Amino acid sequence: MDGLIIALTNAWVVAFLLIVGSVTFVWQLYDARFSWKGTISFLCFLLFFSTHLAAGLTGIGAFILFAVGLILLTIELFVPGGIIGFVGLGTLVASIFLTAKHSPFITLSLAVAIASALITMLLLNKVFKKRMVLFQKIVLTDRQSNEKGYVSHAARFDLVGKRGYALTVLRPSGTALIENERVDVVTEGEYIERNRPLEVVRVDGLKVVVREIKQ
Repeated sequence: MDGLIIALTNAWVVAFLLIVGSVTFVWQLYDARFSWKGTISFLCFLLFFSTHLAAGLTGIGAFILFAVGLILLTIELFVPGGIIGFVGLGTLVASIFLTAKHSPFITLSLAVAIASALITMLLLNKVFKKRMVLFQKIVLTDRQSNEKGYVSHAARFDLVGKRGYALTVLRPSGTALIENERVDVVTEGEYIERNRPLEVVRVDGLKVVVREIKQ
């Protein structure tokens, strides 16, 4: 066990865990559902904190902050709004900095990890045209809707032809997930059950009109 702890607290292994954990964490933020990216990120940070704690390189405070951050991010998966997620994210970052202060190399590794995460974010935004789900929750919850859906202030003609599924029952209005984005939608009059696949058929002003995809 001691040999494993020594190996996992090796400077280069620590750098690898922080970089991979940070990149996959940011990547996960662009998915509406928890995926393999979140699993890899969780394992990387869990190994980082647990081995440093076992080796006596950090205190229990950093580990507690890490655990609190994970709990808050888990709550964010079930509670819309985004605020809890940002608090959890800040708590995770604080726990890493608390651990990093014990080693200049960890500090450098953390800087490289943050740079890698920012590059990943830039690629996802600019090249792959993805939007961070967490930011969407913050920006879009100020908009009132009948079924707590999310829409932008401008007409969303870019959604026409896009597909997704119903997050709530549509009778006829409700919330749908379209390309990882929560959108306040309305049907053409029909009732659509939750989790049914649908397609955006047109946009009337601020109304995003959808139709169920028959299978």
